[in-house]
Amino acid sequence: MKSLAHVLPLTVMLCGCSQSPPALPVTRQVELPPRLESYFKQYCNATGGMGIGSVAEHTYDYRFRQHLKHTQDPELKRLYVLQNLHQSVDWHLRDFEAGVSTGKGSSRPLTPSEWQAARQRLLEQIEDLATYAAYTNFARARVERFSEAVEEGDVMDLLVPGQDQRWIEVLRQRITNALAANKIAPANARR
Repeated sequence: MKSLAHVLPLTVMLCGCSQSPPALPVTRQVELPPRLESYFKQYCNATGGMGIGSVAEHTYDYRFRQHLKHTQDPELKRLYVLQNLHQSVDWHLRDFEAGVSTGKGSSRPLTPSEWQAARQRLLEQIEDLATYAAYTNFARARVERFSEAVEEGDVMDLLVPGQDQRWIEVLRQRITNALAANKIAPANARR
C-alpha cells in the first residue's frame, strides 16, 4: 500500500510535466461547389413527416443529422448531399411528370408558369448533381476485367466508369419526356 502511495504522486508529476502534443498544421479551407452548403443544411434540418420524439429510429436519425451538420469535412458534405439530391431530383421529376397532385391518386396538368418554374428548378438541381458527382467520383470505379468480376460473383459491387454521367443524362431525358407526359405543357411550351 505504501508503494502505491509513493508511485501515484510520482506518476501524476511525470504525466503532468510531459510535453504538450505538437500543434496540428492549419489546413486551408477547401472551396466548395456552389449551393452545396445550402443543400447540406437543408438535408440536415429536414424533418418531413417523421415521428421525431415518438419513433426511436426517426429520433436517432434526426439527432445524427443535427450532429452531422457541424462537420467541416467537405467530402462528407458532398457525399451526403449526393445521396439526398439523387432522391430529391427523382421525386421532383416524378411530380413534374405527373402534374400537381389534387388528391389521392389524382392530379392535374401543370399551368405554364408552374411548368416553367418546376422545369427550371429541376434543371438547376440536375446541373448541381452533375457538378457534385464529377467532383467526388461518387459512382466511378476502374473496371479492368469484367469477366473476372462476374466469375468471382462481385457484380453487385462492380461500378462502371462514367455511370454518373449516364445517370445525369437519363434525368435530363426524363425532363424532355415530361413535356409529352404533361397534357397541357406541349401547347404552352410553344407560346
